[in-house]
Amino acid sequence: MEKDKRSLILKILLLPAALLLLLSIRFYADNREFSRFTEKMFRDEITGNTLNLHYTLSDPKACGIESYPVTLGSASPKALAQGVSALKHYREALASIPCKNLSRQNRLTYEILASYLEIQEQGKDFLLYAEPLGPTIGTQAQLPVLLAEYTFRNVSDIKEYMTLLSQMDEYYASILQFEKAKSDAGLFMSDSSADHIISQCQAFIDADENFLLPIFEEKIKAVPGLSHTQREELTAQHEAIVKNHVIPAYSLLIEGLSGLKGTGKNPGGLANLPEGRRYYEYLVKDSTGCFDSISALEQRIQKQLASDYEELQALLKTHPEAPELAASGGQRPDPAAILADLQKKMAADFPAPPAVSCEVKYVHKSLEDFLSPAFYLTPPMDNLTSNVIYINNLSGYTPLELYTTLAHEGYPGHLYQTICSGSAPSNKVRNILNFGGYVEGWATYVEMYSYGLADADPAAADLYRLNRSIILGVSSALDIAVNYHGFTREQVADCLSKIGFSSSAAADSLYDALIESPANYLKYYVGYLCFSDLRDAVQKARGKDFNLKDFHREILEIGPAPFSVLEKHLLAD
Repeated sequence: MEKDKRSLILKILLLPAALLLLLSIRFYADNREFSRFTEKMFRDEITGNTLNLHYTLSDPKACGIESYPVTLGSASPKALAQGVSALKHYREALASIPCKNLSRQNRLTYEILASYLEIQEQGKDFLLYAEPLGPTIGTQAQLPVLLAEYTFRNVSDIKEYMTLLSQMDEYYASILQFEKAKSDAGLFMSDSSADHIISQCQAFIDADENFLLPIFEEKIKAVPGLSHTQREELTAQHEAIVKNHVIPAYSLLIEGLSGLKGTGKNPGGLANLPEGRRYYEYLVKDSTGCFDSISALEQRIQKQLASDYEELQALLKTHPEAPELAASGGQRPDPAAILADLQKKMAADFPAPPAVSCEVKYVHKSLEDFLSPAFYLTPPMDNLTSNVIYINNLSGYTPLELYTTLAHEGYPGHLYQTICSGSAPSNKVRNILNFGGYVEGWATYVEMYSYGLADADPAAADLYRLNRSIILGVSSALDIAVNYHGFTREQVADCLSKIGFSSSAAADSLYDALIESPANYLKYYVGYLCFSDLRDAVQKARGKDFNLKDFHREILEIGPAPFSVLEKHLLAD
């Protein structure tokens, strides 16, 4: 009997150890399975489009990617259907892995990935509502610029670039297949939009010298190992590809869009389409990373507009000289000096960034009409040390505008966020996910902060800040009004006139932008508001223990994600 008792006690003592061993085995197995899944997803997605691969990885071989097809991909309905099938596979594979058994870092990636895939799932019913073409940020406007900026690290990059360039006519043919499907479904663009795109394509064809040609000649001079003869041969090959594939691609678009004109019946926003409101609800979630209802977003925007307007009125009452001070010019300071000043002054509220280089360049003269006033060219995830910010000389920035623009693009904006988040431990699958609300919201949030750092009259700086916030807020409110409530061009002009914007040309320009890129303004403004609200909520929850620098550090360490994930991790008990 005593022996049986000892045996029973021994079994009881051994049980926890056996259970721990079993849990340990399960832990490692599930984490290994998750790593295999995310690795395959990353490889499959990144190798499906060589342009994405090139801009994401400087050395694919170091990530185990030895060979891949050189391709721009396809925009055909068939290719989109294959994407939906892949999405279903990813969701099923992810659901089969128990999140509770994953490491802390893997759980974070799991939550972000699950949220991302769920939102993409909501968009699968609206494939034909998307619009790849558009006068400002459409594929036909952006693709040549992305190819012009294609980095030549070696001769292999040059060959890949020219292969991609030679596929432009084939790729644009797939876009026309998509546009034909939209037309058949009654979802084709308005004649006005088609005319704008056709005019832009014609201007691209009629240019005295295509901008790709001089940029290519400049870039290959810096590629090591090329003789003068080789450069001449490559230049001739490049010119032939532009003539035989790039220009014909734009002729193809002109012909295809001209043939489809008249089939688009909607001259307004998404609200006028059969499922337009539902599509817009999805688009806002996907663009902003905020899952609040449209009604809740409208209320938040109106609240901020009212607050900003009240603050602006008080400012003008106490500082009537502010508009004159804000309008005054002055010599535009050196961009490198501004970035250095920003890094020094932001140190009180933001953690020190990793040491990297940053070069400020000016947009090539032949590209000035096509590019934004300023932009940060995101470096590959495996080489964050060399960073570039471009300034467009056509921008005409005042000194204060240049200062806050470089805060948005550089420190503590896009560049800073990219290198800080990219240096934190993270699963590389996250580099193929797009969270525009986090990225642009952060840059807008710190842009607003930077007005307080500038060496400018405080009242003038506040006036600029409030004006910037109000313009973004009004544009966002009208984005919802046009694309969710169906406001017409005339209604938008009337709304703007009531708040002092009487220019009909400006009203038309904004209306065109809102129907071309629905939810685009919300990506910046709602993202900014979400960061502001999250900061206030964390400060309230932590009380006297709240530290702004720590808050910013946690935001950056989590990295791009939906705001629901950020809230969960920052407001956890």
